[in-house]
Amino acid sequence: MVKTATKGKVFWRLGFAILVGSLSLTIGGCSNDGDPAKTTDLSPTEQVDLGWSHFEDGEYASALQEFEGALGRNGNLSDAWNGKGWALGKLPNRLDEAPACFAKALQIDTTRYDAIGGWAFAAYQIGNWSSAVNKSDSLLHRRPGWRFLHEVTLNEKDLQLVIAASHFNLGDYSSSYATIIDHLNPLFEADINTPAGRLELLDEIERLRRVNG
Repeated sequence: MVKTATKGKVFWRLGFAILVGSLSLTIGGCSNDGDPAKTTDLSPTEQVDLGWSHFEDGEYASALQEFEGALGRNGNLSDAWNGKGWALGKLPNRLDEAPACFAKALQIDTTRYDAIGGWAFAAYQIGNWSSAVNKSDSLLHRRPGWRFLHEVTLNEKDLQLVIAASHFNLGDYSSSYATIIDHLNPLFEADINTPAGRLELLDEIERLRRVNG
C-alpha cells in the first residue's frame, strides 16, 4: 500500500505518524447551540473578540464557549461561525463539525478569508484531499500572501504544503512535485516516475512540514 503524507500543523498537532490510506469521516452539521446567558455584560461582537483572545492563548474550549454564546444571541455573525470552526478544529474529536461552521461563515460573508483557510486545513485533516486542494487554491487566488490573523505563523506556505500533500495522497505526483518546486523548494529534484523518487517526494513534504512548524 502506498504511503500518504501526514497530517500537518494547526488543527492536527496531535501527532505526525505516517498515514496509510485515506480517512473516511462524516462531516457533521454545525448547530447554533450557544448559551446566550454567558458573558451577558458584553455585546455579541465583543464576545467574539473575547473568544479570539482565548483562542490566541490556546484556551480552545473557552474560545468555543464564547463563540457559541455570541451565536446564541446573534446567529448572523460570520466571524463567530469562523471562530467556532477554528476552535472545534483544535479540540479532540470535534474536527468533523468544523467544515459546516466555515460554510456558514462564508454564506454570511464571502470575504471571510480565514474561514476558507480553516476549511482547507480541516478538509486535509479529515482526509478530503480534493476539497483541501480546492479550498487552498481558492484562498491563494483571492488572497495572495494570506496569513491567519489569530495564529500568525500559519500562512500561505502552509496552504501550499496542504496542496502538495493532498496531490500526493490523491496519486497526482506531478502536481505535488510542481507545487514543491514552484512554491516551497525550487532546488528539490526527484524522479517521480519511480517508486524511489516518490518516496523522496514524500520525504520532502515531511521535511517541509517540520520546517514550517
